Amino acid sequence: MDASPEVRYFERRQIKEAIAFAEAGGIAVHRNFDHYHGSTIRGMTRERPFLHVIGLRSNLEAWGRQRGLRPEWIQPEKRRKVAHYDVFGEPAERLIQELTSGS
Repeated sequence: MDASPEVRYFERRQIKEAIAFAEAGGIAVHRNFDHYHGSTIRGMTRERPFLHVIGLRSNLEAWGRQRGLRPEWIQPEKRRKVAHYDVFGEPAERLIQELTSGS
């Protein structure tokens, strides 16, 4: 039995759907606005495209481990029960391609 959560891509205007999907146990890859382009986080410069990968913390940690992302990079839960990773630049482009090819 595969216990991995479903991963789904959501466009910019689908934030409510992305959060609902993540709260239900999935991993939502949400295209965020690119206004972060050029800013820095953890010593890295953010480049377009900019994604939030949203999920319940335990699911997000497992998803991130499979991709070499560290749990301490997870942005905290605020008003909702889901947290998120910021993914940008070339890794974001690859993730978008992976999730939208063939659709």
